Amino acid sequence: MAAEIAVQGPAAPGRGKARLSLWDRLMRFSDIGISAWAIVVYIFLYLPIVVLVIYSFNKQVLNITWEGFTLDWYFAEPGSKEDPRVKGVLRDPDILGPFVTSMQIALLSTLGSVVIGVLGSFALVRFHFRTKTTWDGLNYTKIIIAEIVAGVSTLLFFVQLNNFLDTYVGFDFFNIFQPGFWSVVIAHIAWNIPFVVVIIRARLLGFDRSIEEAGADLGANPVSVFFRVTLPVIFPGILAASLLAFTLSFDDFVTTFFVIGQSYNTLPVQIWSMVRMGITPEINAISTIMMAFSMTIVIFLELKARVSEVL
Repeated sequence: MAAEIAVQGPAAPGRGKARLSLWDRLMRFSDIGISAWAIVVYIFLYLPIVVLVIYSFNKQVLNITWEGFTLDWYFAEPGSKEDPRVKGVLRDPDILGPFVTSMQIALLSTLGSVVIGVLGSFALVRFHFRTKTTWDGLNYTKIIIAEIVAGVSTLLFFVQLNNFLDTYVGFDFFNIFQPGFWSVVIAHIAWNIPFVVVIIRARLLGFDRSIEEAGADLGANPVSVFFRVTLPVIFPGILAASLLAFTLSFDDFVTTFFVIGQSYNTLPVQIWSMVRMGITPEINAISTIMMAFSMTIVIFLELKARVSEVL
């Protein structure tokens, strides 16, 4: 061993320290780079929203330059100012009417899609049948399909269905398939069901069936087991699916635009018709209120989740 060491001789100076590649040298500053990149991304995403909120308080009607702070775009009565274009969104009937319609459609479509989605989730998780794979694939197909394709296909479906009912049935089912309020509700239910099924199904896959068996062993009938055992466990998933369905329905424009007809108007369609005439602080005020409403729901759910973890 000593002879081998003697043959090798002393180590060359500098050879004991490995040379770092360019990538390794750059990664020593990775924390700074990631932080800087995150700041740039957040500025890119949220700076337009900040500008939108600020200009919702702008006095100028054209909304090109800042002229001063005002709350007229939120609270001014129509016709109370010298310029008739100055209208407070909280007092403008052209905004309040579509807003109420959007809320009604969103609530009804959320209720319908959650009920059908929960039943469909139980069918896909708890039962086995030949066409299960087919129905599962159709559910995901509805999610990935382009919304404009869904809107056009829904309109064509309603047109063909109305022609069939008029020609062969002679009963139009109270005109619920005519373009209007109920056609939008039905279209939104069909659009939201796959999203509800995905969320509820994920909750059911992690469900411990032994607690249902324990409830049955204690003498509870299947209905009692569902409402007193199963439903409380999957309720967080139902709540999440309901909020998602409500948001998708309330914000939907493409499908609604195709099937709503002329008698009704939702808030997204109304905003689109206003944007065609130019961006005014009134549109910014509407967007600010909608964003504040969404943020309030998110904050409430986050606080509720933290309180539940503490308790």
